[in-house]
Amino acid sequence: MIVGLDVGGTTIDIVAIENGKVVASKKFERGESLIDSVLESLTQFISKEMISNLEKITLSTTITTNAIVQNNLDKVGMIIENGIGANPEFLMCGDMNFFADGYINNRGIEVKPVNIESVKSTLQNFKQEDIENLGIVGKFSVRNPQHELYIYEVAKEYNFKFVSVGYKLSGKLNFPRRVFSTYLNCAVYSTFNMFYKSILTFSQERKIPLEKIFVQKPDGGIVNLHNIECFPIFSILSGPAASAQGGCVLSNFVKNAIIIDIGGTTTDIAFLSNGNLVLEPYGAKIGKYPTLVRAIYSRSVGLGAESIVKIVDDTVKIGPETKRWYEKGKNDFITFYDVLQFSNSYHENPINAGLKSLSTQLNMSQEDFCKLVISRAAAMIEEKIKEGIEFINNLPVYTINKFLYGEKFVPQKIILIGGPAQLLKPHLENELKIKVEVPKHYMVANAIGCAVGSISKEYNLVADTIQGKMVIPELNIYQSIPADFTIDQAKKFLIEKVLECREAKNQDDVEIVDESSFNMIRSFKFCGRMIKIKAQLKPKLLNLRD
Repeated sequence: MIVGLDVGGTTIDIVAIENGKVVASKKFERGESLIDSVLESLTQFISKEMISNLEKITLSTTITTNAIVQNNLDKVGMIIENGIGANPEFLMCGDMNFFADGYINNRGIEVKPVNIESVKSTLQNFKQEDIENLGIVGKFSVRNPQHELYIYEVAKEYNFKFVSVGYKLSGKLNFPRRVFSTYLNCAVYSTFNMFYKSILTFSQERKIPLEKIFVQKPDGGIVNLHNIECFPIFSILSGPAASAQGGCVLSNFVKNAIIIDIGGTTTDIAFLSNGNLVLEPYGAKIGKYPTLVRAIYSRSVGLGAESIVKIVDDTVKIGPETKRWYEKGKNDFITFYDVLQFSNSYHENPINAGLKSLSTQLNMSQEDFCKLVISRAAAMIEEKIKEGIEFINNLPVYTINKFLYGEKFVPQKIILIGGPAQLLKPHLENELKIKVEVPKHYMVANAIGCAVGSISKEYNLVADTIQGKMVIPELNIYQSIPADFTIDQAKKFLIEKVLECREAKNQDDVEIVDESSFNMIRSFKFCGRMIKIKAQLKPKLLNLRD
């Protein structure tokens, strides 16, 4: 049995799946304390019988995303080794920032040793300013992490609560994104650590092995709770990822479609192109920070079932403010869900005082006012859909076939999930002129998306035969190679190392997604190769049988 839990803006959804069938599901109201709400929901839902047959639990959490959006962040000191190049001031993201003197070049060769005395002085200053979280990032550290590790060892003497080094977050080259990723990884540490410890206590009390508890990642994959303890940034944007996967599975893997999840607070929109969920090409943007975090591409709009409908300057406005169940004066507001309910059954409904008040302000009947509100909501959704389609169709052309035949993303249908999906379906079809499907289990699609995911990871191998060095940052491999090392040997080596680390069961679980081998010339003569291989664990989603 597998269990999936998704934390939404207003509710917590849980499902249990056994032999490919949903055997239990439940919605819980979310209270003021997110962590307490999650623990209470798990405690009520998971029975002793479930535990004895439990394969895994996957949790989606908004706790780190909320911390960033609400600026509820730890103080962070950043040590950045910028080397030569552009003015580094735009990289100053920490509460205190220091640019270390030293440089490793793009081939991983040390050009200038790090000035460790100035680093020690900076670490002392950080501690005097009550900074307990430290980020260390060097340009080209994924090619050679020597300087990051040197500073990391020195920092141990100062007893920081949490230290994050940039090369461990991603094997991709992009120095600014690595700086911002490292900063955010430090900034959300305390918030995530409270969640981590709470789930750890829960697992001990219910005698659930830690290796059976996973966290949803933003790329649609999952990661064991223990392995994410030092990488809390990989828990961000897990909600949109869960809804995208749930919609994908419930759509029976249609080729080209739009997945729309209308929740209590927001509506998340993802895209299926050629049967695959579209990913961010460089990494997710979290708040104002571009990062290297792999994520499903999605668009969000501040429109949900609990969004408050109001009149502002004789214009209908929906959200982003919402009405929560524990707020006083709850009945003083009209929500988008109220409008949908009235519009779908207004002949049976008594006159709604709130709707009557709003419609009167625009000299309209309640029926016409509801039509106007729904039309406005559809326009908000359509705007984000158009943004997404334009983004996908403007992605770089990587295949000759696409270049020659001008292949464009054209959605066949919309997969609509979330609580109000059935009420919204006919209106969305009418407004957007496209087929809309509401699948079975649409109410808990997000939780299903959590449950059906598999472990995901990316690996980047870079080999320089002139230097005789090869690196795989994700596996912490830095070793020598012969001058005649080839791309075929590189691919074989990478797959073997992934299997040795038991991150894949067999060779079929690993796929090469990009490969290149460039001949290097000096004095008009061939002198070696620069080989680059990118591999990933093949994404796998469980097929539901009902």
